[in-house]
Amino acid sequence: MIGLIFFIISVILGVWSIESILVRKINLNIIVFWVLVIIAGLRYNVGVDYPVYEDIYNDPYSVYTYSIEPVWLIINKVLYTLGLNSRAFFFLTSLMIMGGFYVGIRRMSPNFYISILLFVLCGFYFDSMNLVRQYVAVSLLFVAFTFFLNGENIKYLLCVLLAALFHYSVLVIFPFILLSRFRYSNWLLAIILCISYFGGTYLLNLIVSYVMPSLMELGRYQYTVEDFDSGINTGILKLFYNLLGGFTLLLYTKRVQTQYVFVNMVIIGLVLYNTFYLFMPARRLYLYFFPYIVVLFPYYLRKFKLTSQVIVLVGCCLGFLSFLIKSNWGIPYSFDILFL
Repeated sequence: MIGLIFFIISVILGVWSIESILVRKINLNIIVFWVLVIIAGLRYNVGVDYPVYEDIYNDPYSVYTYSIEPVWLIINKVLYTLGLNSRAFFFLTSLMIMGGFYVGIRRMSPNFYISILLFVLCGFYFDSMNLVRQYVAVSLLFVAFTFFLNGENIKYLLCVLLAALFHYSVLVIFPFILLSRFRYSNWLLAIILCISYFGGTYLLNLIVSYVMPSLMELGRYQYTVEDFDSGINTGILKLFYNLLGGFTLLLYTKRVQTQYVFVNMVIIGLVLYNTFYLFMPARRLYLYFFPYIVVLFPYYLRKFKLTSQVIVLVGCCLGFLSFLIKSNWGIPYSFDILFL
């Protein structure tokens, strides 16, 4: 997988360089889009959940079918009826995920290549190979976010309902998205971020003590207290994320019309990440918010002179790259091109 990471980085930088030196400007970023779709769509046995999705596709009566949304069973049924195997499912979902992020980045980012590079280096791209259902929902909300920014509330609400068909967690995080529409002082956001960073474990204990027992009585969750350290790492990535959040607040100015919404989304994502840090299933909720850092970051680079822009960009990319290599070390990548 490490070689694949550097290959993708090389493709992004190569296409960016070629496009920048062309006398007649041509948008070549569609090449990056298809490279990312093909790599993810043709993967074989990559990710912990890959065998689960494959089993659900091949066996509609699998025990795993009870844990997914009905729309996925319909999609599987259609693809299966067409005579396609599970490869079609993985390619279709990769196309949906990358399509949402590709169009969303082109709409919202001032620099496509910086944003798509961060999308890969921050790990969102590789996470999407595992958290398939949730990332389809995340990508739908991402591409629809311009409706939210422009006040087209009916259109955005319809997109939220559509995304909820693919992952029910959308209904949980929707109120938090609404909170991002309001302006808050930098101090308030900084205080909330600090409380979540230093007091996240205490907040999680409250949830464990008073909320989770009630949910488990309803039979909606199968997690116990012993599962709450699932997926924990050394904490260095958590520190890096929060330092980046502090850096975001430090440079934030209220003169920008829509930038504050991206800032709020990133901070809300970090608060959820900090609070549910010890509990991976709930921690994944931050993925609905934190990816907006890839749109916000190019705006912030404009605050620096060219030399400083290069230093800041390279420094952040190297930081994210080190974590990405660590998390994917020893993970093989295999592919399969058979759709029938």
